[in-house]
Amino acid sequence: MASLILSPAEQDYIIRGVESGFRADGRGSLDRREVSLRTGMISQANGSARCRIGNLGVGTDVLVGVKAEVNSWTPGEAEDVGSIVCNVECSPSAAQEFEGRGAEEINVELTQLLDRILNGPQSGLDLKKLCIIPKQAYWVLHIDALVLDVKGSIIDTLVWATRAALMSTSLPRVVVETIGDEMGNMQAEFDVVDDPEDLTPLEGAENLPISVTFSQIGKRYVVDASEQEEAVTQARLTVAVSPAMEICAIQKGGMLRGFPPSLLTEILETAQRIAREELTRFKSHYDNAKSHLTSQADEPSTGSTFLVQF
Repeated sequence: MASLILSPAEQDYIIRGVESGFRADGRGSLDRREVSLRTGMISQANGSARCRIGNLGVGTDVLVGVKAEVNSWTPGEAEDVGSIVCNVECSPSAAQEFEGRGAEEINVELTQLLDRILNGPQSGLDLKKLCIIPKQAYWVLHIDALVLDVKGSIIDTLVWATRAALMSTSLPRVVVETIGDEMGNMQAEFDVVDDPEDLTPLEGAENLPISVTFSQIGKRYVVDASEQEEAVTQARLTVAVSPAMEICAIQKGGMLRGFPPSLLTEILETAQRIAREELTRFKSHYDNAKSHLTSQADEPSTGSTFLVQF
């Protein structure tokens, strides 16, 4: 994924350092960089968030918006569930290799990973709660993610931003009524309440999994690889873990060689331990983001903008 080209001496320095238990930026093997998280970034969306891992200009930055719309049921679809549609795009300005059609492959990989995490019982979301009337209408959540900058650990940044966007998502209240026709047949009808103050939070979003991506460098591995470390990464493994500490999804990438079985077992055990710490860290950042959004709401408006300050 990284386009950075390092000299043999730089590559050797990073590899030997990781194998010895230290990294070029001073972090430990399992340490993550600083995280910045904000919600309510897109005023027109039902939910949105922006996450940056690393410092401004040298970190990975992802913006996610969630838009809900009512869809009519068609034969062949599940009768009593809603759906989630994911789309991830990397901005051409995020990295040199994304220019032209260079981002197509990574766009597909990230979209498929996000879809695998969010669609299904492992996501923690009860899709039945998105059904309005069985075999008639349901909510569709369109999750659109834009990668603004890439300096390593793109997957974990994407999952952080998506999780925060869904936790901040609210749906309009729906009123369902049963009406009889001239023949005495009863039929259910619904009406979406058009009131921006009458909203319902998305149920189950707090049960969404968190991801931990491991990059194998030499004979060892690191979490939250930097751009330089990704340039010498031999294999990448992303593990999605739920708040119940259950492994929900696994995806490999950048495989120059496979993980040894002993190392793979160690990684899966480590992923569950790190995920517990990451969920606590996420909650702290998300609570701070909500407090920041509340304080902004009390400030005078400076005009209608698409993005608020980050």
